[in-house]
Amino acid sequence: MNAATRVFSRDFDADFLKLPAGLQTRIQAKIDELGASLDCHPHVRLNGLSCYRLRVGDYRIVYDFDATKGVL
Repeated sequence: MNAATRVFSRDFDADFLKLPAGLQTRIQAKIDELGASLDCHPHVRLNGLSCYRLRVGDYRIVYDFDATKGVL
């Protein structure tokens, strides 16, 4: 499968740009890795919600996806 199309929220953009450059790089790498393996990634659903989480150190990326459309 090709890499998924990423759609970021305004809240994500605002918070992401406040982080140190090194942490931004680590988070972006994890998001890229997730997008490249969307169909076989072990997604972890948040309790009581319909979205998933991806951990990067002390941070949690909350996301939803549609593997059939290749959208993350």
